[in-house]
Amino acid sequence: MQTSGLASKIFTADEVLSPYVYVFYAAFIIAFIFTPLMRMIAIYFNVIDRPDQKRKLHKSPIAYLGGVAVFLGWLAGLAISQKLQLHRIEPGWPTDFLVIKFSIVLGAAVIVMLGLWDDIYKLTPGIKIAGQIFAAALLLYDGVGTTCLGPILIPISQKLTVYTGLPPISIGIIQFFSSFLVVAVIVGCCNASNLMDGVDGLCGGVTAIIAAGFLFVAVNLAMFGGGLHTNADALRIVMGLALLGAVLGFVPYNFNPASIFMGDTGSMFLGFSCGTMIILMAEERPKWFLAAMVMFALPVLDTSLAFARRWVGGRPLFSADSQHFHHQLQDRGFTVKQTVLIEYGLAFLFALLGVSMVFLRTRYAGALYMVIFGSIIVAAYKMGMVHEQKRIDKLKRRKSDRVAPATGEMLPPATTTQPEITPSRSAEFRA
Repeated sequence: MQTSGLASKIFTADEVLSPYVYVFYAAFIIAFIFTPLMRMIAIYFNVIDRPDQKRKLHKSPIAYLGGVAVFLGWLAGLAISQKLQLHRIEPGWPTDFLVIKFSIVLGAAVIVMLGLWDDIYKLTPGIKIAGQIFAAALLLYDGVGTTCLGPILIPISQKLTVYTGLPPISIGIIQFFSSFLVVAVIVGCCNASNLMDGVDGLCGGVTAIIAAGFLFVAVNLAMFGGGLHTNADALRIVMGLALLGAVLGFVPYNFNPASIFMGDTGSMFLGFSCGTMIILMAEERPKWFLAAMVMFALPVLDTSLAFARRWVGGRPLFSADSQHFHHQLQDRGFTVKQTVLIEYGLAFLFALLGVSMVFLRTRYAGALYMVIFGSIIVAAYKMGMVHEQKRIDKLKRRKSDRVAPATGEMLPPATTTQPEITPSRSAEFRA
């Protein structure tokens, strides 16, 4: 909601956050209540994930459909926001309430349906990517992110015009590159979150930390942005609160040992929500886009390293493997809980880095961004995360671990009892 001739105004954090905090309440309560209900439905209809002792290392079958509960919580948060007044109201405005573009809800619904179909019937990577592109196209059709690269391209064009005499950049070129960015962000975030969902509580907890970082930036924008774009400011705050509340309502059930999984339904939805938030940040200034990307860095880095490994190994980029960051931590001897807590700590550090960029000028924030990611890429290469580890190396390491330190004799291999899967639905699930 843009207005001309309106005086700028600075708000406190309480003034911009308190009108919308009920969004968090609604999202958390609905997700918290519906998660066990969706577990019951998943068990009844046999929508479950069975262990295979290869990539799926949980000990007993676990129900899916947790992602549906997260989506319903998020949707409830957005719904209640329609009854909450904006933090700034001026005479003559067409509405005193938040306006949410329907494409955001419709795109999220498309992603959820796509993930739900994949959880039940399985889809090829190509079909999933096509669905994600369609969801991004819905956003673009409704005007979300169509000029998100304007704050970057226009200043560059102005400098080129001064020094080279080139004509100013046209709105068509800005829209073309902005559309490409929107599709890349949505598809990238959906797949990054999906690939991270490999350990109990990992994807949900990391997303909660990212959402908290997004919310901080959104509140900061609303406080010091002058109040001239009240609807955009409110939309970012509401989406941050809805995402944070919905994820926190689900994580207690998903933390190790998990009683329910979010499945592709939840992981792709979380990626879509984060991607939409990143696009909304990009519409303001490049600095906010960089800050949001730093906060989402952990899923992006994990996915980038996975693609690099597969490319170096000569395998298809979307082929499954068991060498993601959380797998490598477990191979180094960390338990599931320790692995998750380590990644929570990394996500928190990235969130702090993103928050710190809020207080820097854009040129300094960009330099910090390059230094951080350059250092991480080099460190990952040195740690061997870019090259695939041979399966025989892992077997040798496990074999050497069974050698008695005093005598050098081989210890008997540890026996593991595989859970017997019976037709009974209620007996094979965790309480």
